[in-house]
Amino acid sequence: MKYYDEDSYRFHEKDMPDKCFCCSHNAERLLIVRHIESQMMVHLCLECMVECSDDYLLDNTRPWLGPQKKP
Repeated sequence: MKYYDEDSYRFHEKDMPDKCFCCSHNAERLLIVRHIESQMMVHLCLECMVECSDDYLLDNTRPWLGPQKKP
């Protein structure tokens, strides 16, 4: 079963892929998470994800559309 979920994975209009959405600092590693209030995806540094965990959630519901394994 394949389906497309482009509407579910739109990024927040103020999100910058190279900066944390909360603190605006560049970070070596950024997480892509869902901003609960807007339901949009954003980039967060690890520190902000921990400090603001009530406002964001890890969203791993994106379906895998790659090659299927054969039984």
